[in-house]
Amino acid sequence: MPDRESWFTTPPWKVKALESLKTRLNFHKSQLNDFSIEEWSSHTRRRNPAGEVGWKWKWVANTLNPYYEGNSPSNMISDDRFMFHTLDSWHFGVDNTGNLMNWENSQAIVKKANSLGKVMLVTADGSIDCLQKPDAQEEVTSPLHYCEIVTALQTLSPGGTLIFKLFTIFEHSTVCLLYLINHLFKEVNIYKPVTSRQGNSEVYAICLRYKDNINLDEYIPILKSMYGTELYSKTALFPLEAIPESFLKQVEECAYYFSSVQCHVINNNLQAYLMQKNIALHRDMKKIRGIVASEFIWKYNLKPIEFEQEILKGALHEENKINTNPRYHRGSYTERQLYSKMSLKEKLKNLNAFLQAELLSNPLILINEPIRWMLKDKNIKLEIVFTYGLPLQKVNSSKFIFVPIFRLYQQILAEEEFKEIILQKQSKGQVNVNEIESDISKVLLLPEYQYKDSYNVYEKKCFKSLLSILKELGNGETLLLKNFSTLTHFNVSTLYILSKVCFEKTGFASCGNIILSNFQDKSLLNFLDIIDIECDKCRCDKSKDILNNLPVQVTNDGEFFNNIVFYNNTFYRNKCMEYLYTIEKSI
Repeated sequence: MPDRESWFTTPPWKVKALESLKTRLNFHKSQLNDFSIEEWSSHTRRRNPAGEVGWKWKWVANTLNPYYEGNSPSNMISDDRFMFHTLDSWHFGVDNTGNLMNWENSQAIVKKANSLGKVMLVTADGSIDCLQKPDAQEEVTSPLHYCEIVTALQTLSPGGTLIFKLFTIFEHSTVCLLYLINHLFKEVNIYKPVTSRQGNSEVYAICLRYKDNINLDEYIPILKSMYGTELYSKTALFPLEAIPESFLKQVEECAYYFSSVQCHVINNNLQAYLMQKNIALHRDMKKIRGIVASEFIWKYNLKPIEFEQEILKGALHEENKINTNPRYHRGSYTERQLYSKMSLKEKLKNLNAFLQAELLSNPLILINEPIRWMLKDKNIKLEIVFTYGLPLQKVNSSKFIFVPIFRLYQQILAEEEFKEIILQKQSKGQVNVNEIESDISKVLLLPEYQYKDSYNVYEKKCFKSLLSILKELGNGETLLLKNFSTLTHFNVSTLYILSKVCFEKTGFASCGNIILSNFQDKSLLNFLDIIDIECDKCRCDKSKDILNNLPVQVTNDGEFFNNIVFYNNTFYRNKCMEYLYTIEKSI
């Protein structure tokens, strides 16, 4: 092991042979720049010989939390159909974001893992969205890989196995990490599974028999100093001269082998893509895929597991839960790069084209009737369960809306000029009660979010306004909510309490209003008083806020969840149409 005094003391360095391999691979990748990502992904899935081999679930204890609205959908997998049933086994750290690149979160996960006894296997397959930088995948993901490995080394028991995903092996960061783990494990192999798509860069380091003669504690302070910082990409873990030439030679051979395979597959896929009308080629590929799947099943003796051994006991197959974020990317790399260089009029045209092609022509789940009503649940028993975490500065994602709709909404507001036009032209929010097919007793017109404020402050102010007007309602009266956001778990759980306990029925109007009809009993507002008291306690703590008032298993399932998704899809699609029309009239 290199002397501790030399760690993180030199600037990044390069190995000439690895740089040449990187240039060669990026040349082959660049041939794909003009291909639509949806079409190309579909094409390579069909070309993958192991495409008929189904994946098994890989259990991991931590991931970016899909229920925390501050996380970006591009960096996390928000499909929670497995997580939803196994939530007790997931740890999202002290701030509930799930961000492993936060040292406190890492230590909370280490503490939890160590409390379980011996840990003999750690897997780490995290990644970061590299769509905008496909030629720099290794540099973008290296800081995350560093954090994964530092966390894993503190978790794993002597004799245990570490399996972690990496991509290319061209940069100082990866070379140094591989050199570090070669000192800590008795055997390290780099392996690409047969079920990993051949044309991508992912490989796995299989690290066997964790050594027990190294005192990791003495290295923790220096490993912590670069944890989750930008400095790691600007400073090398080890000096180049501290790494033996024999080790560098092995790394070069490994990098050459995997990059050569990838270049070869990219070329083959490119040729096949240009020959898509060749029926014989497709027939041969389908036959090969079937043979590989049969061989895989035979070689590894795959058999159905007993029902008692299933984690979910069939629950995943029985439910019909909406996946609000089907893996979705649009256009080619070249098209995405060109967008940033377009004029405002060209960007507007591009966004309008997406609205027409994707959101208006596709049968998304929307509210088509004027009002969709939902009745109170007479037998429900509610218990307030608070979830605390990092205060929301901005809503980047939501489990309560289809991601393509919300992404378009965000993209419109990402342009400062567009946002300025929208804020100037924004209607004063007058409510036409005659549009609503119900007797309205009171109207709560909440201010629209102004984007310069922290979202959590805005949200809690709106909650105070809601609680205040609810206390003025008499039995049997009806309240109309205007501009009540239903993107966050805090607001959705509040609305759940109102709709299931406090009012006879709840209406979701396609025009963007929520109607709480026939107030039942003032004493039922005790639930909201409890929430209000807890919000006041958290107000002065900049590191903690209430993110949810109920378990997600309560709010994110069934008729209520579906209606919230329908309502948001309708509301934000209409908002996108309104915004684009307003911008078009102004530029």
